[in-house]
Amino acid sequence: MFLEGTDGREQAEALLRLTVESMATTGDGPGRLPVVFRIWPGPVFELTCPWQVAQSEFLSRPGSPLAFIDTRMLTLPVGGPSTWALILAPGVILNALSSRVLLQTSSGASRRESFYSRGGLISPLRDSTTGPSNGSRVVFELDPLFFDEAARAHVHSDEVLDALAARFSWLTIAQRASDVRAGDPW
Repeated sequence: MFLEGTDGREQAEALLRLTVESMATTGDGPGRLPVVFRIWPGPVFELTCPWQVAQSEFLSRPGSPLAFIDTRMLTLPVGGPSTWALILAPGVILNALSSRVLLQTSSGASRRESFYSRGGLISPLRDSTTGPSNGSRVVFELDPLFFDEAARAHVHSDEVLDALAARFSWLTIAQRASDVRAGDPW
């Protein structure tokens, strides 16, 4: 895997940035969808995004180990050599660098979710009673085996959040860790 940056702090920041950017492109077409970003203690990150046109393929296959939306949400582009695109080499997999990931998606009455951890599938796509009523939600925690405490604290900082908000006009930071007194998004 290739992830830009010379140390864990820069790499964690790059992974967070790529995840936010990937979330905004889950709809069909080149346009960006609005993304709402929440930070929880841990640090745990939560992103939600509405669908412009809901896909039916992933909603119709409960139990599928890797559905259409999983591929869109967990396979992220990276800034590697341009030749990678020609050979379709995989990019950074958010799942591989997170101790846990929750993926929820829905279209009206149909809601599905999957759980992942450290590159593996914990729970295949199944019916859900929580999550957005129309859109996608991903919750993840960067793996302490890959990112030390300093790196995880760095991506949790206001400095990084403010840089993301300045870079992406379609991103709304709805909650910072300092705003949360109790609870978690899981």
